[in-house]
Amino acid sequence: MDLSFLPDWPPSFPPAAAVAVLALLSAAFGEVAARWLRAPRLIGYLAAGALFGAGGYALKALNMEPLPESTLQLSLDFAAAIILFDLGQRVSFGWLRRNPALLGASAFESGLTFIAVFAVMRWMDVAALPAALIAIISMSTSPAVVLAVTRESRAQGQVTERVLLLTALNSIYAVVLSTLLLGWARVESRGILDDYLLHPAYLIFGSLALAAVGARLFHLVAAFVGRDRAAQLMLMLALVSIVFATATALRLSPLLALLACGAFVRTFDHGRRLASSDIGLVSALALMLFFALSAATVDLAALAAAGWPALALLLVRSVCKIAAVAAFAPLTGIVWKKGVYAGLGLLPMSAIALMLTQQISQIDPQIGATAGTVLLAGVIVFQVVGALTLMFALRVSGEAKEEQ
Repeated sequence: MDLSFLPDWPPSFPPAAAVAVLALLSAAFGEVAARWLRAPRLIGYLAAGALFGAGGYALKALNMEPLPESTLQLSLDFAAAIILFDLGQRVSFGWLRRNPALLGASAFESGLTFIAVFAVMRWMDVAALPAALIAIISMSTSPAVVLAVTRESRAQGQVTERVLLLTALNSIYAVVLSTLLLGWARVESRGILDDYLLHPAYLIFGSLALAAVGARLFHLVAAFVGRDRAAQLMLMLALVSIVFATATALRLSPLLALLACGAFVRTFDHGRRLASSDIGLVSALALMLFFALSAATVDLAALAAAGWPALALLLVRSVCKIAAVAAFAPLTGIVWKKGVYAGLGLLPMSAIALMLTQQISQIDPQIGATAGTVLLAGVIVFQVVGALTLMFALRVSGEAKEEQ
């Protein structure tokens, strides 16, 4: 009997099926974290990703081929692009004009973090360039964690709004300064001083120009679309895809371009066309996949090399962010206790930081390797601990409105 029409056994699944299975596991683990542990769902997403990626055993059991590294990286980058665009359009930068002390608080907490972390890294004999990279990345708060926790807890209030704004600002600082560090690394590796000026200028101003053009294009098309939510959502996804692809093709910074584009879309919305629009559902899916994929691709063996510099990073970064925001709290219009809560909300550190590290690694692999081991440990710890401290801050401040 000819049974050649039957599939091979065990059947072989395409690589894309691995992402689908990971999404199912993440959704299930997320609900376990939320319902049974009363923890943020992203803890479950991270656990699912770590379990799924540990040694590739899940893929082998399901007879699935792992996704190519380039596909995984593209998926992570695009998920990060959606998250940053969502963050950019959720914060009001006009608030800074009405309350300039907020900009002072942001500059102080980011600057203090940079100086303290850089000094400690140098004291621990980390070379200047890797120490500067670690310090720059330490400035930034995870947009993914902040958006995931605030959305899940339906938080609103003074602490929530400050955490969102300060996260957007220190993310901009980190992207811009890491871009300047690219120029430094190129000078160190190639000895061409012009690269220190021309390359960062091209990346920064080119990314901002692309963001502004994309936002103007969005509002031009939105004027014809009207206020239909489905059409606006499709338009936003198209905009994110176009800006992301264009930034990649022009060798600009997709992260800076999408964060700025989200902010420009809101700033240019004089007619309040986006009052009924929300990219939240797509962003929530991007958040789930981002956490799961980032955990699934982490090399836990590299943590053994982090050592004391990683522990120093954890302690110094935490103290600087909490103390700086609390010190500026009365000037920004809140009591110091809420400033402490806002500082706790800034502790999450994102896998987006590792994407910035990879840009440096392409020019000088030694710098990326030295900084990457320390940052990887910081990202893993602050992904989990930072999410819990943010949830705690929102709950004790009375701003979380979780469903029972």
